[in-house]
Amino acid sequence: MNPLPHNPTPGSGPVWLYNPLPEALHHYEAALLDVLTAAGVSARSAEAPSVEVQSASGWGRAKAALAELAAHARAGRENGHLVVLWPTYGLLEPVLWWPVWRESTVSVVVHDPSPLRRQLGMGRIAAALGGRAARSSHLRVIAHSEVAAQRLRAMGWPEPALVPHPLFRVRPRARPDTPGQGTVLVCGQFKPARNLALLTQLGPLLAAGGYRALIAGRGWPSVPGWEVIDGFLSEAELDERIGQADAVLIPYARFYQSGIAVRAVELGVPVVGPDHPFLAELLGLAWPGLVGTDDPADWVDAVDAVAGQSERLAKAAADGRERCERGWAEYLTQSAPTPAGQQGR
Repeated sequence: MNPLPHNPTPGSGPVWLYNPLPEALHHYEAALLDVLTAAGVSARSAEAPSVEVQSASGWGRAKAALAELAAHARAGRENGHLVVLWPTYGLLEPVLWWPVWRESTVSVVVHDPSPLRRQLGMGRIAAALGGRAARSSHLRVIAHSEVAAQRLRAMGWPEPALVPHPLFRVRPRARPDTPGQGTVLVCGQFKPARNLALLTQLGPLLAAGGYRALIAGRGWPSVPGWEVIDGFLSEAELDERIGQADAVLIPYARFYQSGIAVRAVELGVPVVGPDHPFLAELLGLAWPGLVGTDDPADWVDAVDAVAGQSERLAKAAADGRERCERGWAEYLTQSAPTPAGQQGR
């Protein structure tokens, strides 16, 4: 794990989780609360207005922004460590937290330093201002993959803390693996980084190998050789889809982390994806589902190779959960706020 950018005197106080995306990050927040509780950390949710549904009017957006800034001010007065689970204002987020602190340390989780879609606060000026604010003594930046950390460093930000993506304890399927006879699933919302060329070549090969090639999620186009179910998946539906699959495919051309891969591991479902640092950390460098090429034949071989790997996957999940608990506990201990009365010394 990378060294932390700061090491203030350890203090006391609860950890507050500030989540402005209560639906999209419901699973993430719940997993983090579970991890922190298991690690002996006192943690609770902070009041945060949802920014997931914004008014189309300029006045409505302005009211929502004011409400969020007011929530920043309230949360910043809490004694303890405030972990911002999503940067509503992109790379400007540290700027907006900089003036509202009292006796808290604020950590901002930056999931996507270079988002795949246009997003507020992700321009060059925002990156410069955010990086400068992130150097404040009471602000921290968290990344969940070395790829994301490298991007933040390249933008001139202070060294981020590389802390594991929250992970529930494994909840394995109650049925055995069925090599070559089940479903290979791609799920989640369609984004431009999905490798459609690879999927188009892969579909017929999977069918020839006896697999059902299934895509489920919102916004997907028709993909030759795949059955596509286009629609929003609730939390329960997402778990159900993943739990019924024989393998979950991560066909991303560019990404920093994968919540879908995390959920598959939690459910004991094998993952096949690119040989990416995030997946290698999650599953282990020797996991047979890591593919180093775009050759569809190699991906089919990887799907075949992960079948029957339930024990190995369970071990990887248990190791990942242990790293997660240890990593978050160490991070929060080393970056604890300075106790009241020592401020300014």
